[in-house]
Amino acid sequence: MSRIAVVLGRGGHTAQTFALVDLLGDRFQYVYLIGLLDSLTPKKIQIDGSILPVLPPRLLPQDSKILSAVRTVVTLFLSFLYFLVLRPVAAISCGTGMTVPIFLAARMLGIPTVFIESMSRVENLSITGRFLLNRTDLFMVQWPQLADKLEGVVYGGQLL
Repeated sequence: MSRIAVVLGRGGHTAQTFALVDLLGDRFQYVYLIGLLDSLTPKKIQIDGSILPVLPPRLLPQDSKILSAVRTVVTLFLSFLYFLVLRPVAAISCGTGMTVPIFLAARMLGIPTVFIESMSRVENLSITGRFLLNRTDLFMVQWPQLADKLEGVVYGGQLL
């Protein structure tokens, strides 16, 4: 059975990602990459899979930029190790900020990445989306007017 790595953030990103996993169904094995202190998201998982902790760049609101940079590097390293051992066929995300180092690790190992911009981004991309534009194998948005503005972006409909 093919394995897919799923990046789970918090809030709306997570709801959209779970909707995508529901669409994909149980024909895949899932590996969920979840922020270290996020105790709520694992409880919402409907389709079983391995849960792997990563460090979100911003763990606490008062964190410094230096600490965020260190966490990003640690997440890049952890993700690289996870992907090296587990070898998923793809990594997917619906827009959470911690996607950037995780996708970078996937691309370093030749693992295809699929980024789906958050449904809340109607007219322009999120910071994560701007960074990953043209750096993913498939970049999808959930609003046709946003797809019309950008090259290399696919309108894929809405997940929710």
